[in-house]
Amino acid sequence: MTTDAHAATSPGGRKLPTAEGGLPLIGHAIPFIRDPVGFLLQAHGSQGEAVTFSLPGRRVASFCGPQANAAVLGLDDSEADRRPVYDPLVTPLLGPGVVFNVSAEVKTWHDSLLLPHLRRDALARHAPAMFEQVERYIAPWAVSGTFDIMAVMRDLTTRITAHCLIGPRFARATGAALPALMNRLEAAFFMSFVVGSRALLPHQRRAVRARETVTRAIKEIAPGDRPEGSEHSHFEELMRAVGPDGRSLDRDTTAALMLGWLFAAASTPVQAAWTGILLLQHPQWLPVLRAEQDTAFTDYPPTTLSPLHKLERLGHCILEAERLHPAVWLLARTAARDLCVRGYRVPRGHVVCVSPGASHRLPGVFRDPGTFDPDRYLPDRMEHRTTPYALIGFSGGRHPCLGATFAQQAIKVIWSVLLRAFDLELADPEVREVRASLRHPPRQPCTVRYRRRYRRGNR
Repeated sequence: MTTDAHAATSPGGRKLPTAEGGLPLIGHAIPFIRDPVGFLLQAHGSQGEAVTFSLPGRRVASFCGPQANAAVLGLDDSEADRRPVYDPLVTPLLGPGVVFNVSAEVKTWHDSLLLPHLRRDALARHAPAMFEQVERYIAPWAVSGTFDIMAVMRDLTTRITAHCLIGPRFARATGAALPALMNRLEAAFFMSFVVGSRALLPHQRRAVRARETVTRAIKEIAPGDRPEGSEHSHFEELMRAVGPDGRSLDRDTTAALMLGWLFAAASTPVQAAWTGILLLQHPQWLPVLRAEQDTAFTDYPPTTLSPLHKLERLGHCILEAERLHPAVWLLARTAARDLCVRGYRVPRGHVVCVSPGASHRLPGVFRDPGTFDPDRYLPDRMEHRTTPYALIGFSGGRHPCLGATFAQQAIKVIWSVLLRAFDLELADPEVREVRASLRHPPRQPCTVRYRRRYRRGNR
């Protein structure tokens, strides 16, 4: 824990300054829903690294900047607990007994069940499957045409995640239906954070139906969905595991846990879409990336991780997309007791948050923060490492995202295949983001024109 995080256990401190505006009962909900990151940048620009504002039924203490990020993300669950924030939002979507609807000990065990699929040896096994999924997806495409980038990224990343984490037969059987169902869950998550989780609201009812459909498919298909060379399916492996209380998972909890894996991966399509959009808005990078591929891929598609690790410039572009359009723009906890964070008093019960979307746009941390500049990650600059906790698109501190490397590998594979197979351009280079959402995806339709690139051995 950092020194600042240690200081959070001490009582006292200055009173948090309040964001301007706000209305009776709904507080700052209107500007927050309309443009959350813009609202936070304006509030922090006016009040400094710490500010408080209100949403219906809750008070929020927001912190911004690398030092503030380190302080908040360094808090342990006895100081700032994620469960009071996310359990009312996640449990109606995924069902009871998983994610935050369990004790800290059980959640740690549940997380450990995912780790075998994210280790280096597993990522090496996933790489050929990822390439196969993308190549198979684009195989029926015509010589030229158009596609909606967000729809394609949602399809591809959901198929990849389903194939690698649940099983190939499940991925094939759910096909195009799965991305739409997961999108309903994500829409309900954002609305529930802002207006509360109420079962009778339309978004909540749609989410419950989507959950029931996906978990039913998991229970029907996943138990017998054994990857090639494996004695057991991932579903069976989960049910064979023994928890800290000596008991194993039942079928319903196993299905809910797998649904949670799919839900956690819902940030990947947005990150993949923005990576492509930024590249096509800055086409001078395309020859650089293709030349890098020609050097890295002595055999195609690669069967090991080594060629993917050589795609350093593509990795820099992915990092820059994470900075400009982070997959999650708000990381929230609830103060479990009175805290003092960065010298500010945070009363017990306040929501405590940091915003990757706001922190990544600070000019004192990143040079020309509104500019797409992958060179900022070169060894002679390394702006994201010069100041710790400057880049927090996949969280950090005590609770980093377990699937960050998996997501980045999937995005590398997707854009490696697409840039190799097609010449691409945006139909309209001016792309706007959907701000009233959890992930801030590009506004649809976001149309890309494509034409196949024919080369020897790659038709």
